[in-house]
Amino acid sequence: MCTTQRLKGLVSTCDMMGHQLKPFVDQLGEYLNPTIKGTVFEHLMVVDVQDMSQGEECWLEKDVLQCLSDLPHRAEVARRGQHGDGLYAKARQYNKFTQRGAIFSPSSFSVRDSHVVIRRGNWYAGRIKQIFAYPSEQPLKLEAYFVIQRFKELSDQEALRDPYRNYPSVGGRLYHLDLDDKIEVVPSQEIIAHFAHTLHNEKDFGFPCFHALPLDKVTFTVL
Repeated sequence: MCTTQRLKGLVSTCDMMGHQLKPFVDQLGEYLNPTIKGTVFEHLMVVDVQDMSQGEECWLEKDVLQCLSDLPHRAEVARRGQHGDGLYAKARQYNKFTQRGAIFSPSSFSVRDSHVVIRRGNWYAGRIKQIFAYPSEQPLKLEAYFVIQRFKELSDQEALRDPYRNYPSVGGRLYHLDLDDKIEVVPSQEIIAHFAHTLHNEKDFGFPCFHALPLDKVTFTVL
C-alpha cells in the first residue's frame, strides 16, 4: 500500500512525463486507481477533474488574486488576467478535486474533505476555502490552486505541553480550533494529504485544541 502511494505521488508530480511517456502514464494510472465497488476505493474514484475546463466560472476576489500574483512564477500571468478595474480575475472553481487518490473540497461543500496538510518547508494544517483553475504559462492550459486558511499555531509556551512534537515524523501536532483570518493561495502540488482530526478539551492540555495527524501514508478520505 505504501509503495503504491509513493508511486502515485511520483506519477502525479513528475515534470518529465512528456508526450512519449503519456500512454504509459495513462495505463499506469488506471492500474493504480482501480474501481473496486463496495470498498473505500469506490469513494475515492467518484471525481477526477481531468478536464479543467469543467467547473463553475467565477471572479476571484481581490485578496485571492493578490496572493496568486505574489507567487513568483504566477506574477505575469496574474497581471494579464486582471479585470479592467484591477480587482478581479476570471477563473473556474470546483466543489471536488481528486489528487493522489483523495478527494478535496472547500469547507462550504464538505468540511470533512476540506482539512488538509500543506507542505511549504515544514507541513502545516489548514482548511480549504476555495479550489479554482487559472490559466497557466502554457497557452490553453489551466493550473489548479487552493485557497487556504491556516489553523492557528500554539504559542511557544503552549507548544511545551504538546507531547506529539517529540515525534515530528509520525506524531502530528496540536492546533487551536480557530483559523487565521489571512488566506493563502497554494498550487495543488503543495496539498499533501488530509489529516486525522481529534478534538481535546481544556482538561487534556489546558486549552481547547485538536490533534492533526497527516494521512499521507493511507488512501482514504478523513470522515
